[in-house]
Amino acid sequence: MSAPKRTIVAEHLRQALMSGDYQPGERLPHEEELADRFGVSRGTVRTALRTLQEEGRISILPGRGAEVREYSPIVHLATEVRGGRDSERFDTGYAPNLRAQGYDSVVEEIKVVIEEVRPKVARRLGLPDPSGAERSASPHDHRIVVRRCDRFVDGVLWESQTSHMPYGIAGDTELMSPERIGRGIDQVLAELGHEREWSWDVVGARMPIPTEIDAFGLRPGVVLLVQERVTYAGDRAVRFTETVMPADRHQLLYADGDAPGELLLLASDVSIFET
Repeated sequence: MSAPKRTIVAEHLRQALMSGDYQPGERLPHEEELADRFGVSRGTVRTALRTLQEEGRISILPGRGAEVREYSPIVHLATEVRGGRDSERFDTGYAPNLRAQGYDSVVEEIKVVIEEVRPKVARRLGLPDPSGAERSASPHDHRIVVRRCDRFVDGVLWESQTSHMPYGIAGDTELMSPERIGRGIDQVLAELGHEREWSWDVVGARMPIPTEIDAFGLRPGVVLLVQERVTYAGDRAVRFTETVMPADRHQLLYADGDAPGELLLLASDVSIFET
């Protein structure tokens, strides 16, 4: 069985985009021209273009036609290097890196709340399941301190990072203040007697829900990168962090060995969207 015409047209255009026949920001031929080229109707071309838009390859602009999406992702330093992690070096790492790439306004908002632990967070932190029949006698086992940091670039939500910590560790400490902690959360935990010894990360991608589409101002075809990290002091999980980032604006950088603190600068011109 032969493929539908819309699928064939989409594949031809997809290959042209991948081979660099059309450069980022360049407009594709008008629907009429593409219909003549492939011997199909304008409706078929329109459907094929919508497919490419859903894949995040092009943007369809009312009254202007279709143009190739232009991506300029920033490097998010997921690995700790000398001087700390990018996500916690806002003044010395995150913000300067973005401003160097031409973004004028880079700000962050921090909110701190105390919540009843959710099942997912309980599993990550090794706390009693709040939905289980047997609940711990200690109320601290069911409460967590949640620090949420939203970073805005030129007025648009760019990434959202949420750290969950057991109330028995973070309660009534500096970690409950909605102020930036320049030396980093891990350093504060170490000062409280819970020094970071090891951690693990899981990175995946998922489709956004409607509220996230609005909050991040996402275009069609853009998924969210989600990085989860659990940090341990010995065999006790002391921090679960979830960072959510639009995949068209971010790429995660992991380093090995004794990576220098200026790694962000060294990798600033790397883009997975290069053809």
